[in-house]
Amino acid sequence: MTKQTGAASQLCEHGEVAAACLDCFAMPQPLAPKKKQNQRTTKSPTSENDLIAPLTGSLDMSLRVEDPSVALGQTLLTARTFPHHLRRSGWVYLRTADRLVARAKVKKVVWELERNCLGSGEALGAGMCLEVDPKTWDATIDSELGVLAEMQSKGYRYLTSGDEGEIIHYSGGKPVDMSRFEDDEDED
Repeated sequence: MTKQTGAASQLCEHGEVAAACLDCFAMPQPLAPKKKQNQRTTKSPTSENDLIAPLTGSLDMSLRVEDPSVALGQTLLTARTFPHHLRRSGWVYLRTADRLVARAKVKKVVWELERNCLGSGEALGAGMCLEVDPKTWDATIDSELGVLAEMQSKGYRYLTSGDEGEIIHYSGGKPVDMSRFEDDEDED
């Protein structure tokens, strides 16, 4: 306890100047409450407690499914990794071996405790899912992948939809140069 003796100095309960008293320094001091740290978002969540980063890309994407009829109308689509280039409210196309067959608008990436593989129904456990707006499902899409089918057999594939329905495929963040495939077809 300090005593006020003037504007310039304060004496402690030991009769010493409070700032220089060794007995006062040895006494435990109350801890200041720690400020709550804001939890950072992540693109690699490991539990339901992690805040998942929002979608910030500029492209739509296609997702490989064995049986599109199983995924149609669903609100969650299994995601194996974070779709870095997917745009907010972007389209997620369902891709079979050689076609794009349906699409829906993505809301966000969420964590689910129990997921199932869309094609086989195999239990995958906890992980990321793409939450889609069920009102936006469009099953009238039927776009042949052609020469890109083999190249797009696994994982996410990014694309954009043009104003007139044409689809532009991307690889490595750049549009796929379709002319290189046309040259191969002309040689046959």
